[in-house]
Amino acid sequence: MQTNINGSFDAKSLEEVTNKSKKDTVFILGDSMVKHINDYLLTRNIKHEYLVKVRPFNAAKVRCLYDHSKPTMRDFDPEVIILHVGTNDLTSSKTSSEIAKSIIDLACSLKTNTNKIVISLIVPRRDDTLLGNKASEVNDRLKHMCTNRDIPYIDHTESIDIDSHIVDAGLHLNRSGSTVMARNFANYLSNMQ
Repeated sequence: MQTNINGSFDAKSLEEVTNKSKKDTVFILGDSMVKHINDYLLTRNIKHEYLVKVRPFNAAKVRCLYDHSKPTMRDFDPEVIILHVGTNDLTSSKTSSEIAKSIIDLACSLKTNTNKIVISLIVPRRDDTLLGNKASEVNDRLKHMCTNRDIPYIDHTESIDIDSHIVDAGLHLNRSGSTVMARNFANYLSNMQ
């Protein structure tokens, strides 16, 4: 750090040092599907200088995440937000299109000029064939809507196997499933432009 003639610190040099030491903050906001994602390990496994924080809200539906996300936005102003929500909405009377639209609306409500919003698609499930089909329909609609709105998304359907990564009850991820999901997040963040 350089000092000027008066012996005080040069503001530009101080700003450069501060910016170099600051890590961009990534928040993963979601339902209980993200509760076993270890933010410390995820931070260490990303190639870039990101500080990852995971905030699971058990049993949260999309409308609940509107309220839960406000303190995070106000207090931390994260550079990247990954939203993983919709699992608990599948049992509602909402159609697949309505659930997908509510997720997109949530993402748009969190978007600012300085952040990036990423949607994590719903994880496959094996507890109920109808709900599994509905999850696939929501994901199909989300992919289409995200593409039209230039919102990035993370798709877990190819990497998460319902027989080996989902607990016996058929809804939540087991330990290896959570590891796969965390790897999907790490891969996305490592390659993010």
